[in-house]
Amino acid sequence: MPKLTKEQTRLLIWLSLENTYFEICREIGYSYRQKNGLHTYVNKHGQPFKFDTRTLSKLVNEELVTSEIIYHFGVKYEHYFLTKKGRGFVFAYANPK
Repeated sequence: MPKLTKEQTRLLIWLSLENTYFEICREIGYSYRQKNGLHTYVNKHGQPFKFDTRTLSKLVNEELVTSEIIYHFGVKYEHYFLTKKGRGFVFAYANPK
C-alpha cells in the first residue's frame, strides 16, 4: 500500500464519493486550467480544502487515479477517477483491521 499524506488521502477519498467529479481544462486559451467539480471539495463547515496539483500527480503516479479526455462543447477536459487499485486503497482505509 503506498504511503500517502493526509491531503493525498483526503483527495482520494473525495474522488471515491458517488456524486463527485473532477475535471481540468486542457485547452490553451481563456479557460486554460479551469477546474470543474472542486465546489464540493469542502470540509464539514463548507470551507474549501486547498487543492494542489502535485497531490493529484502523486495519486496518478501511484496508479490510484487515472484520467480520460472528454470534450464539453468542443473544449478539451481531463476527467479524473479512481482505478481499481485506488478503490481498494479507500476500502482498506475505511475498514482497518
